[in-house]
Amino acid sequence: MRRYPIWHIRHPGDYDSLADVILANRSLTLMDLSDGSEGLRDPFLMKDMDLAVERLLEAIRRRERIVVFGDYDADGVTSTAVLLDFLDRVGADADYLLPDRYRDGYGMKPPGVRRALERGARLIVTADNGISSFEAIEAANASGVDVVVIDHHHPPERLPAALAVVNPNRVDCAYPFKGLAAVGVAFKVVQALAQTLMAEGERRSYLNSLLDLVALGSVADVAPVTGENRLLIRRGMQVLDQTTRAGLRALREATGSANRPVDTTMIGFFLGPRINSAGRLASADLALSLLRCQDAGEAAQLAGELNALNTRRQELQSTGMAEAQQQVGEEELDQHRILVVRGDDWHLGVVGLIAGRLADAYWRPAVVCTDARKNGVYTGSARTAGGYNIVQAVFRCADLLTDYGGHADAAGFSFPCENYEAFRDRLIEDADRLLSEDRLTPRLELDVALRPSEISLETVSVLSALAPFGTGNECPRFLLRDCRVESCYAVGQGAHLKLTLDAGGQSCDAIWWRQGELVYLLSVGDRVDAAFALEANTYRGQTRVQLVLDDLRPANSEDDF
Repeated sequence: MRRYPIWHIRHPGDYDSLADVILANRSLTLMDLSDGSEGLRDPFLMKDMDLAVERLLEAIRRRERIVVFGDYDADGVTSTAVLLDFLDRVGADADYLLPDRYRDGYGMKPPGVRRALERGARLIVTADNGISSFEAIEAANASGVDVVVIDHHHPPERLPAALAVVNPNRVDCAYPFKGLAAVGVAFKVVQALAQTLMAEGERRSYLNSLLDLVALGSVADVAPVTGENRLLIRRGMQVLDQTTRAGLRALREATGSANRPVDTTMIGFFLGPRINSAGRLASADLALSLLRCQDAGEAAQLAGELNALNTRRQELQSTGMAEAQQQVGEEELDQHRILVVRGDDWHLGVVGLIAGRLADAYWRPAVVCTDARKNGVYTGSARTAGGYNIVQAVFRCADLLTDYGGHADAAGFSFPCENYEAFRDRLIEDADRLLSEDRLTPRLELDVALRPSEISLETVSVLSALAPFGTGNECPRFLLRDCRVESCYAVGQGAHLKLTLDAGGQSCDAIWWRQGELVYLLSVGDRVDAAFALEANTYRGQTRVQLVLDDLRPANSEDDF
């Protein structure tokens, strides 16, 4: 039953203010969570922003065709939507291209440049890619077409020969916040352009209207909810709650989240996966069309298509995960500190998700490869664990790869199938050398042990003042000691576990997602300690506090530290 061998209680003693304890655990203050406008940085602090803006202004004024070359995930699609929205607003001659995951792979390549040229491009602007597109940018330069790169991925040792490379993670970029998603970088470019092309009143209102897209892309890409992102996401969720975009309104209806409060959980579990499903299984153009459409009927149809694609994605992911787990034996876990698996029939759109699930299940960095195209080339994704910088590990295999990129927590790559053994061996050697075993020991960080009386909607309200939660400002996790199991049953066709716990005479509703099989390990009357987050759950018009479980263990275990 127990998933985490170590539960670490950050604040084991008494406390007066729950909010103060949570802030202290994160080394934050209320000032850090301020929504003051001073948090919105000057976009021209970003390296090459002046060059990018100068070239874009020239193209806008001369009515040169601008082609935005985006990406197929939620960050890439929302980045493209933000840029196109602004270019349409100022009367630019703009078009776009989104790569196909199967046909094109990740990022802009020479064939993508050729398609842009066929559409009359005089300026290509990448969105959520380009930092590793050396050949494509050389091809564009040779054709007399300028390229402006807008990206956030970890740069390789050298930069492409673009006219401008706008990426806060460049080693020579002094921009003070490095955690922007690509949609955040795209927003900064629009912010800079708007200083010239819009009057102050119009500019403020317009930039605010884009923040629903910025919040959607940033949360879906698991960008840190700190620094400037906190301001963008918090305000963006408020805009999303009242959005006038027909597509987003329809998507909330289709996912059953229209009446849920807009928070990072709603974006991360309801909206983001549907936007991503288009690029995973079909065409990312579907998602972009949803974000840009203005007709309610068309929006409802597109939202229904995305919902169906997401259901299919879940089925493919489940099948692939089961097959991947068959390759992970006890010997593999005992001997190595990274998992490397392959499946010739795994859908390319779910390999990253399988990697993430493997990393979560086995507490190891995970690398998943597939030759789904049947062209003798493995394409894959990697996800990290234990704070291991997975993209640097992939970069150290560059001589074996034909394409690669990513950031510290996730990476993508491709290579000839005959290089698989060498690639696997090098990754294993690298991880075994750099990753200590203690970094891979599952450890659940809990903020504090709650008193039963604090399991209340009032506490949920106190916590909401510290939101939004995410990387860098994690959702508070709590301990409740010595609860009695009053009821326990599986829901969601057996996928999830629903419980009622009695804590000191107080009855508490609880849900444990994706742990329905544990119903056979629990009995009414069992006494357990519960690790959980708190949420307000509305069902049939009634709102009650609910524990969202992370783990259960026998009551009053004495191994906290």
